[in-house]
Amino acid sequence: MSYDLYFYRRDPGQSWDDALTAAASALQPDPTAWDGVVTGVRDLLGEVNIVAYPPNWELDHDGTGICVNHWEGGWEMSVPYRTHGEAARQVVGLLYEVASVVERESGFECFDPQLGLPKAQVTDPGAAVPTFDAVAGQYGRRDAARA
Repeated sequence: MSYDLYFYRRDPGQSWDDALTAAASALQPDPTAWDGVVTGVRDLLGEVNIVAYPPNWELDHDGTGICVNHWEGGWEMSVPYRTHGEAARQVVGLLYEVASVVERESGFECFDPQLGLPKAQVTDPGAAVPTFDAVAGQYGRRDAARA
């Protein structure tokens, strides 16, 4: 399970509902944007692992678990629910910073489906922490039941 972010190309004045409906149309791989994303993410997080099999690319950061994918022209990100509380707040803050790099380099806009909002309307990435805490609680209860 992971906390996911998705990216969509939205025309000026286009509603988010229309952008989400039209998401899969006219996607093209963008190696130039990918290179810019890799550079920007390395500037933020340091060393990352890259898997390249064009037209698909994946970037993973071991320390945070943040993953960025560019699949045949589409962009998405995820981070596993392995933190909670203040640690989750820090990871989500970094996730949103990486999302800003993807937005800048790709021209796509980020949408957070867990919050049901575009990233631009999320005033506090800490709003995601209750989701992380709930999942951590589920794993804690599951681990306690096994003991």
